[in-house]
Amino acid sequence: MKGRIGLRITSSILFLFSFILFLSGCVLQRRSVSALERYYDSMPLPDTHPLSIEKKRRKSKDAQNKGLQGGSYGDQQRVLLSSATYSPLERQQELEKELFKSVGYVQMVAEFDDICNAVLVFSDLDRVGSRASKVLMYPAEWDMQLDMPLPQIMEAQKQLQVQMEQKRRGVRRRPKKASMKVVVEEPNAPNPLDPPALIRQAESTRPHYNTARRLLHLARIRYSAILLPVPETTMSPLVLLNMTDYNRLLYLSHPAQVMRNMDDLLLHAPPAVVASPRAIGETGVSPHFLLVSPSESEFGDLKKQQGWNSRTPEKVKGLLERLYSGTAMILPRWPYEVYTSELFRSSVGARTSTWSAKKIIDEAYNILFDGARTDENNKQQIVPQPWKLKSLEEDVAPQCAKVFNEEGEEQLDCTNRKIWGTLYEGFRRRRMEVCGLDLEA
Repeated sequence: MKGRIGLRITSSILFLFSFILFLSGCVLQRRSVSALERYYDSMPLPDTHPLSIEKKRRKSKDAQNKGLQGGSYGDQQRVLLSSATYSPLERQQELEKELFKSVGYVQMVAEFDDICNAVLVFSDLDRVGSRASKVLMYPAEWDMQLDMPLPQIMEAQKQLQVQMEQKRRGVRRRPKKASMKVVVEEPNAPNPLDPPALIRQAESTRPHYNTARRLLHLARIRYSAILLPVPETTMSPLVLLNMTDYNRLLYLSHPAQVMRNMDDLLLHAPPAVVASPRAIGETGVSPHFLLVSPSESEFGDLKKQQGWNSRTPEKVKGLLERLYSGTAMILPRWPYEVYTSELFRSSVGARTSTWSAKKIIDEAYNILFDGARTDENNKQQIVPQPWKLKSLEEDVAPQCAKVFNEEGEEQLDCTNRKIWGTLYEGFRRRRMEVCGLDLEA
C-alpha cells in the first residue's frame, strides 16, 4: 500500500514538472514569434514586397475589427459575413490586384492627332493580357470636361462588356416563341462609349474636339485608362518622376505596336531610377522607352535643370544624358525598342550577315513607327506614317534585296518588304477598328 502511494506521489510530481516545462516552452515560443513579428514590422520594405502588402492587409483587418467592436449590429454582420467568405484564392487575387495597381504604362498626347495612337497602345496592352495600370496624360488646357463619378464609369464598363459579349456571340434580343410578350428595345438607349455631356461652352475651338473627347472616353471605358489632365508646360516624360503614387512606370512613345506583355519588366526589373535602351548610334539613352521609378528627391533635382519640362525627344534625350548617363540602367534595344526604319537596312548594328528581320520582329516587345528610312548613302528620309499613306503599293516600302541561294543562283529576298507591309496594314486596320478613324491621306 505504501509503495503504491509513493508511486502516485512520484507520478504527480513528474506530471507537474512536465506541465510547467510545457507552459514555459509555450511562453518562450510566443515571445520569440512576437519578437520576429516586431522585427519584420520595423523592416523598411518596398510597397511591392509581399510582406509589405501583408502589413497593409493586417492594418485594414485591424481597423475592421475595431469597427466591429463599436459598430452597429448590421455592420458587425457584414464584417463577419465578408470574413467568413474570404477564401485564400480571393486573398491572393487581392494581393495581385494591389501589386499591379502600383505599376503602370504611360501615354502622353500633346495634339489631338496623337490620341488615337495612344489608344492603340492601350488596345495592344489589353490584347497581350497586361494587368498593370494605364495612364493617359493630356493638356488640361484642352478643357475636355470628362469628369465622371466612379460608379458611373463602372456601370458604363459593365454595359460595354455586355454589349461586346452579345456581339461576340451574335446574340440578338428576340421574344421567345412560347411567350406572348414582345420585348421592345429602346431606340435611344445610352451608348456607354459616348462621353458625358458638356456642362459649359468648351474653351477649345480646335477642329476634331468632339472626336478627341470620344477617344479619351473610349480609353477610359474600354481599356480602364486613368485620364490625367496636366498643365501643358509639364508634358514631359521625365515628369513621371513626380508620380510617386506608383512604384514604377513605363513610358512608351507612339505611334507603336506592342507585341508582348511587359508586366514582368515593370514588376521584376532591378531597381533603378531610370532604365532605357541606348539611342541608335549614340552613347545616350533613348527617350522613346523609359522605365522610371518615381522619386520626390530625383524630381526635385530635375526641376533645377534648365528646360526640365521640355517634351521634344531631342531635348529629353539631352537631359537624360546629362543627368543619368552614368546611373541609368541600360536595357537591350532588342527586343524592347525596334524601329520600322530598321527594315530598310540589310544589316543592323554590329549583327552579322545572318541577321534576320523576321527573327527580330518575332521576338520584339515593342515596335516604333518612326516614319523614316535610310537610303543607300546612309541618309535619313521621311516615310509617311501608316494613316498618311494613300496606298501600300507606293514606292516607299523597303526594296527587295538580291541574294544568292544555296545553289549560287541570284534571287530576290522580299522578307523585309513583306514585314513592313504587314505592320503598316495592321496599323491601318486597327486604327479603323479601335478608333473608328479612316485614312488622312
